[in-house]
Amino acid sequence: MNIKMTISLILFVLLASMFAAGCTGSNNEKTAYQDAEWNESFHNNLAILHTDLNNSINAMDLTEDFNDPSFIMAAQNMIDDSQNALNENNQFTVSPDLQEAQKEWALGLNDSISVGKCYLNMSNNSKNNNETALYEDLNEFNSIGSSMSAHMNRAATLAKVAQGTV
Repeated sequence: MNIKMTISLILFVLLASMFAAGCTGSNNEKTAYQDAEWNESFHNNLAILHTDLNNSINAMDLTEDFNDPSFIMAAQNMIDDSQNALNENNQFTVSPDLQEAQKEWALGLNDSISVGKCYLNMSNNSKNNNETALYEDLNEFNSIGSSMSAHMNRAATLAKVAQGTV
């Protein structure tokens, strides 16, 4: 399987898991804390990151390599949007019921930043025709992507449990 196909498959799995994570509902938000606001932020930022992943998949499908400007822009958007979401996440004080979900979301966002940086490394190594480094980037991407997916899915599950929607 070639690198591009492998990355597309990994991105598809990440996208599917983010979509599943986005299916958390909010019925019983607490009013003493910023649970409702955090939940809204969580869903809004999840949608933005979903778009970033879609854009990176589309950029890969349209290019022969990883140093195309659209791929680089998608990578930088993922980094920037993840950092913005992380900064926003850290502004909320949530109830004890949602604190673990908030922590998992932060871990997933840190992984998302790393995925974006991995994209940029892949682009640079592709431009320099460094096949060895490109394969190392692919392995790192696979590992970080799996971690990101696990943290985001756990955050969504914990949010559902906290809201009584499970």
